[in-house]
Amino acid sequence: MLKTTSLLLSFLTIISWQTYAQGKFKISGIVIDAESGKALVGANVSVKNSTKGVIAGDSAAYQIWLSPGAHTLVFSFIGFGQKELEVIVDRSISLNVSLSPTVSNLDEVMITDNKAEENISKTEIGSITLSKKELETLPYLLGEMDPIRILQLMPGVQTAGEGNTGFYVRGGAVDQNLMVLDNSIVYNPSHLFGFFSVFNGSTINDLEMHKGGIPSYYGGRLSSFTKITTRKGNDQKVKGEGGIGILSSNLLLEGPIKKNKGSFLVAGRRTYIDLFIDPIRELFSVPEKIDYYFYDLNINADYRINERNQLSFRAYLGKDDFYFNKDNNFANTIRWGNGTASLRWSHIFTDNLTGELSLSTVLYDMDFGASINTYQFNIVSDIRDNGFQYLLDLQKRKHHLVFGTTYTHHKLRPNNVGATSDDVSLEFGNNEQLFAHEASLFLNDKITLTEKLEINAGIRYTYYSQFGPFTRYAVDDNLQLLDTVVYRKNERVVHYVNPEPRLSVRFNLNQVSSLKAAYDRGYQYMHMAPLSSASLPMDVWVTSSTKVKPQYGDQFSTGYFRNFNENMFESSLVLYYKVMHNQLEYKDGVIVGYSRGFNYDDAFVFGKGISYGAEVLIKKNTGKVTGTAAYTLSRTMREFEDLNQGNPFPAKYDRLHDISLMCNYKQSNKWTFSGVFVYGTGNALNLPVARYIIQGSIVNEYGERNSFRMPAYHRLDLAATYIARKSERFESAWIFSVYNLYNRRNPYYIYFETKGDLKEYKLETSIRQVSLFPVLPSVTYRFKF
Repeated sequence: MLKTTSLLLSFLTIISWQTYAQGKFKISGIVIDAESGKALVGANVSVKNSTKGVIAGDSAAYQIWLSPGAHTLVFSFIGFGQKELEVIVDRSISLNVSLSPTVSNLDEVMITDNKAEENISKTEIGSITLSKKELETLPYLLGEMDPIRILQLMPGVQTAGEGNTGFYVRGGAVDQNLMVLDNSIVYNPSHLFGFFSVFNGSTINDLEMHKGGIPSYYGGRLSSFTKITTRKGNDQKVKGEGGIGILSSNLLLEGPIKKNKGSFLVAGRRTYIDLFIDPIRELFSVPEKIDYYFYDLNINADYRINERNQLSFRAYLGKDDFYFNKDNNFANTIRWGNGTASLRWSHIFTDNLTGELSLSTVLYDMDFGASINTYQFNIVSDIRDNGFQYLLDLQKRKHHLVFGTTYTHHKLRPNNVGATSDDVSLEFGNNEQLFAHEASLFLNDKITLTEKLEINAGIRYTYYSQFGPFTRYAVDDNLQLLDTVVYRKNERVVHYVNPEPRLSVRFNLNQVSSLKAAYDRGYQYMHMAPLSSASLPMDVWVTSSTKVKPQYGDQFSTGYFRNFNENMFESSLVLYYKVMHNQLEYKDGVIVGYSRGFNYDDAFVFGKGISYGAEVLIKKNTGKVTGTAAYTLSRTMREFEDLNQGNPFPAKYDRLHDISLMCNYKQSNKWTFSGVFVYGTGNALNLPVARYIIQGSIVNEYGERNSFRMPAYHRLDLAATYIARKSERFESAWIFSVYNLYNRRNPYYIYFETKGDLKEYKLETSIRQVSLFPVLPSVTYRFKF
């Protein structure tokens, strides 16, 4: 496979360079905001009456190769007026372009993926790219513009369900989605058990997600890669924006450090649920004490050293704190949070070659505690990552090459467990720390063979090594100790080296339709061990080891893409098939935090997964009524030798039908109305098929694993935005929204309730459902100055 991939890349590179090296000239420049002078990163540059086009990069720089003659270049960016320029190409020229804003930040327009033609022309078969302007089209539910919610409305992306964190992509588990904020990994992207994301919408510059046809410069997870980039501050004058809502408020300030050279941006957000809970509890004489809040803080700084060098600093800190106490006999606390910081140096070597060096540090921690009378139980888990990325971007005629390297040092405590009973400490499992190196080398080449045919080919080599201090206990099948191996500090325990070939192809049938196909292989060395049927913050992360092999997967996808009525409508049909190996689950009967063995990974079993499906997307981009309709038909199965007697069974997130509808209606310049409806087949779960009383104890008998289904998940949300004031100095709007309009009681989890007398063998057992979020109305006042 590796030799074949290398030969293929070499062959394609040689052929395309020989064929197209002559007779082309380069048009290059930057695209900026005519009012503020800010770079319009992600601006679209295309050739009129052609499928040829490029996207302005991180510095808003673009370059496009054209044959001699007259051409009309079209420059566009969401929220800005389109500009057409006719150029006579007889030599390479520099052409800088400024665009004027046409849409206020508080107005709502429809998502168009920068330009509707990209639905046809881009090679990536499973990518979603959204700018700040596009993200603001999402309904402001409960006063928040949340980028994760827009992703969950796309085909192939499923919400994890009520009260669950994360999302599922094409049959992959929650941990198989890599979320990166300004080149730093975010291990838990959720606040309030998934109700909000950690990404403050007012700070975001752009977002891109890849779930198929993933370029080789992205990796680390099997299912998807999501990159979120926060924006620069204004380097001309001090400005601000914010929102005051029922559940939370936020404020952003930005301005120049040095005019035309440097800028800062500071944004904060906090809930104040904890301030209202106690008065409400006392008013209604509720005995249970509940306390919850979250906050997050973003700090950005940018400085342009000169025309070719720029420094950027990004920092994020977020925390959730949940507490529950019932009659002073039972108490539960869950605290979790993310902290990231990165420093990036961007350098322009030549008009064709740019470089970027990024240093990053990440901290994720989780603290779960529970107490019943005199018994107390506590689990602490944390991750500390330090790393760098160096990337070079070269554009040369028909080639767009991206190559570079990454490195990360991992330090983990999977489950530091403590327990006491009547002030007596209890021994509870393995509290060992884990250390690992993870690195990669990658090369990606997007080759335009003809105006109709484009290939995106890449190779990624990954290296992983676990190292000491570490102790490995050799045990037999009955978990009896046979031997002990002690690894000293920095001594290698195990290592893996793996290639990841990637290939995508796009063929334009005509100017309004295209066919695409892709193959991806990926490896994953970090794993999340799911502790329950719900994805909770207490799920723990572990590294690959001698026993926990790296996950790897192969995905094949193909699709047909078609635009209608001068790009008013976009549509696509994508088919995919994915096989995932070395999937991880806990053994049956394992107690959370207790490994039943000497090693932390003695509690795990391993198997494979298969997912396949069809994704349909229809979008309306223009007119007073705009919107999207997404449908996914899929199956996701798991097969473990040690589970379900070795027979295949549905994954808990196997969802046959998944439907998302979003609609915006711009009634006037003052009023905009929007709605979102979602429907999904209920998650699979494992319930007993019979219960027996044996020697005074209840014994459950289970049938096929995950053979039961929760009730279907569905919900309708509505929002209305009223523009109260809009001037050059001040803008304001009122946002009214209702979450779960018809008060659907979607299931969070299901449990058994037993009534009767066990001694008399008279018991009644019934299934009960716990739901979290009822109908929730909200009013938010947003402003900008």
